[in-house]
Amino acid sequence: MIEILSFVAAIAVGFVVLSTSADRLIEVASTLASRLGMSILTIGMTIVAFGTSAPELLVSSVAALDGSAGIAIGNALGSNIINIGLVLALCGIIYPLVVSRRIITRELPLLVLVVAFAMALMLDGDLSQMDGFILAGALLAYCYYLAKHSGGDNEDEDEVVILSISTARAVVESLVLLALLMGSSKLLVWGASELARSFGISEMIIGLTVIAFGTSLPEMAAALASARKGLFDLVMATVIGSNIFNLLGVLAFPGILSGGLAIDSSVLQRDGLAMAGLTALLAICIVTSLAMDRDETSSSSMTLGRVTCSRVPRYKSAIILAAFTTYMGVLALSIIS
Repeated sequence: MIEILSFVAAIAVGFVVLSTSADRLIEVASTLASRLGMSILTIGMTIVAFGTSAPELLVSSVAALDGSAGIAIGNALGSNIINIGLVLALCGIIYPLVVSRRIITRELPLLVLVVAFAMALMLDGDLSQMDGFILAGALLAYCYYLAKHSGGDNEDEDEVVILSISTARAVVESLVLLALLMGSSKLLVWGASELARSFGISEMIIGLTVIAFGTSLPEMAAALASARKGLFDLVMATVIGSNIFNLLGVLAFPGILSGGLAIDSSVLQRDGLAMAGLTALLAICIVTSLAMDRDETSSSSMTLGRVTCSRVPRYKSAIILAAFTTYMGVLALSIIS
């Protein structure tokens, strides 16, 4: 009984720390962006997105070293599915997303390209060490791209909370908050896993549900906190940046560390297609919203400073959530069978 209470306490503490640290991280990251002359979008796609993907990287790397290829690869793909199908969809339902043209013209096409590239590398049923190095090289190229386009797009400047702290403190506090995000998500996963085991739930179900959802909790907390503050570019940047990092980094390191991983055909046929399908659905929902704004003069189109933005209606986010729910139903049926 005492053990079960400790697991419940771990879950509760994890949720509280995760929520509070995510809120503070948004403000500190925004301040850091202002101090360094970087756009909010770039900060979201680097510090926040990469930092919140650290749990996926840790879990996949450890799983690869332990010979658990399914967990290593499934965690990366599953986290991307959850980021779009659950995290972004929920944000869009609660707070209708406002997507800037930079997201539409630069970051979204880049995500689609990275998804296609990663899928192409895995089509042979193997994530070799060479594939891992190729993905890592692509990650370095992506980081260079972000550094090159890091300034001049502070379109959300008027909505950003700038704290009265020094640049040095902002850097240190960002690192501490990212550590708290990772630690609290790990505490949540541990508590939920142990609680599940205490009730006799199988390891497979724990891995497919608790681990995948648990490692995506930082992204969910950061995205919801950004949406609540009206920083919609940061919402999109967190999800898009995290998904790109998951494919170029989280997939790369297990391949490199393990010397190569075999990929089960069901991973590509079910999870890979689901990830690609949700990414395509997200792109279609955003692009069609922009097309509607061009054809109709309505409240769906708005201008923030010099940048024209497009509002994605709640029903489109609901469609993405419905697609995600369908995938989860297929996954549940496969577990049962």
